Amino acid sequence: MWRTVMENAKVWFRNWHDKKITLMLIGTGCSAILAGFSSPIWLVPLIQLFNEKLETNIPVPNSDVDYIVMVTSVAVGLLLVILGIKYRKWSNFKNKKMVQIRHSSIEGNTYNSVRANLDDYDVIPITINQFQDLEKIDEFNLKMAWKKQDQTINDLLVYINDPTINEIAYMGMAHIPFQFLLGYQIADKTDVRFFEWNRTEKSWVPLTVEDESFPKLVLHKDESKQTPNDVEELVIKVGITFEIFDWQLEGHDLENLNSFYFKLEPPRLDAVTSIKQLNHYKQEFRSLLTEIHHKYQKLKKVHIFLSAQPSVAFSFGSSISARMDSNKEFWIYNYVGSSTVKYPWGIKLSKDKENGEIKIL
Repeated sequence: MWRTVMENAKVWFRNWHDKKITLMLIGTGCSAILAGFSSPIWLVPLIQLFNEKLETNIPVPNSDVDYIVMVTSVAVGLLLVILGIKYRKWSNFKNKKMVQIRHSSIEGNTYNSVRANLDDYDVIPITINQFQDLEKIDEFNLKMAWKKQDQTINDLLVYINDPTINEIAYMGMAHIPFQFLLGYQIADKTDVRFFEWNRTEKSWVPLTVEDESFPKLVLHKDESKQTPNDVEELVIKVGITFEIFDWQLEGHDLENLNSFYFKLEPPRLDAVTSIKQLNHYKQEFRSLLTEIHHKYQKLKKVHIFLSAQPSVAFSFGSSISARMDSNKEFWIYNYVGSSTVKYPWGIKLSKDKENGEIKIL
């Protein structure tokens, strides 16, 4: 019972300032209308009726009416009432709903500092906090982090299917495998608005919708190590933020596999700044997956090493098709600069933890 009362209270007090303005306008308007109809207008006939029906002798007051004051008061009152109704409709239209996916596992972060005007939105936070789970990397902790993400996905899918939700936003400060996995789990079920963390300003900055020029991804192919009929595994590297060198992949026994390397020349921090750029990179990545799907008929496993911003990791993960790519395993690895093996752990993509796998070197 108390929970229901509290929920109703939250609904009522949400945007209380808009409701207060509406009530003030309508209340003042009604008062002005009542004041316009001064007492002689309604009091004189009422007394006359009493005197006639009840045979009383109540004195009748002066029936002079200031019609200018009356008309002005009624007109102003009606105007205020109309403004109050229109303001309420406008405030309801203004308050759109945004679901913010707040994904963190590398470090704690604040989500209050945003370089965007969100006054028009009711923000609904969906938090995936894997920070404590991944302070120490072992198989148990990785499974717990994955389980936590699975639980949040169920809640998120409800919002994605809710027609009253206007936008889904992603704010990520997490390990690349879990960002990539989240994109894969959501897939292309909804459009996502991306915010990137600006280390200089200490705030979340949305990718711009402006039609800006951007650097092109260059694709380097090394298909000399295996013939198409022999390929069951291959490597895809994506170096947008930092270069990925072949020696950094040591420890995974991938040296004799064909490989594909998407990169910026040179790689750079915060390279992706616009939605158009992100979508272009995503399309190029998807085109590569389609190409290798048709070329390598015996392909069973794809190893992905990625150095890029959270929006890229999420988007590339969402580009993997449950239909076209279902016959292949996709492994995404995490970089640790202080480790002897530079990519010491990875996960096999799956919609849920029960069907996924974890590899730790």
